[in-house]
Amino acid sequence: MRGKQVEKSRWFIVMNSHLEYFAGLMYGGQIVWSPDHRDAKALDNERKFTALQNMHHGEELLLDYIK
Repeated sequence: MRGKQVEKSRWFIVMNSHLEYFAGLMYGGQIVWSPDHRDAKALDNERKFTALQNMHHGEELLLDYIK
């Protein structure tokens, strides 16, 4: 019997069209952006990126994988 394959997470960061980094959610679930890359919150599931896109209408978001 084969064991379950564990999918390795690929971490990524999200940027908006103003080249600001996603820094988290605050103030009742509002997206917080930062111009400083050190504030970027790394995410590990593309569903989270999709949720951010749905929350942030009308602006393109960029996903960049961390090596």
